[in-house]
Amino acid sequence: MTGTRHLFIRQDPDCPLPDGGVPAAFAIWTVRRQCDVLPDGQAREGFFRSVSHMLEQLACRLETERVGLRVYAAGSIQFMGDVARVTDGAGLGAAEVFLDTPRSPARRVMCIHCDTMHENVTRDELTCHGCRAALSVRTHFSRRIGAYMAVSETGAC
Repeated sequence: MTGTRHLFIRQDPDCPLPDGGVPAAFAIWTVRRQCDVLPDGQAREGFFRSVSHMLEQLACRLETERVGLRVYAAGSIQFMGDVARVTDGAGLGAAEVFLDTPRSPARRVMCIHCDTMHENVTRDELTCHGCRAALSVRTHFSRRIGAYMAVSETGAC
């Protein structure tokens, strides 16, 4: 693991830690809906009541971070897309943010023709709810949008 500080962000306590040794400067943030206390920003392990609260705290932390932080995210594709949007917005590059393999085959998919978002898509084909086009889901995941791209094989809507 490169970097001087490491932050592992996971959607739930069942997400395993990254492979390899755990560096000394390593913090773990976990969404645990029944937690009773708010996390200490400097603690090695923090628990958050919701994903939105964790993302707010991540954005705040990244405002004051220095070069050398590495962020690792594990959970659903939607969760990791949200983490990627926050880290990208703070200026972290792809070499500084690592997204684990999604825990579920369900994906967030965006129709490139009308920008309609589809949640929890598990198949490679679908009909767009916005423009009614028959779409094929591509393997490309847009970190900026936080979704897989879907395109009509017969052209635009």
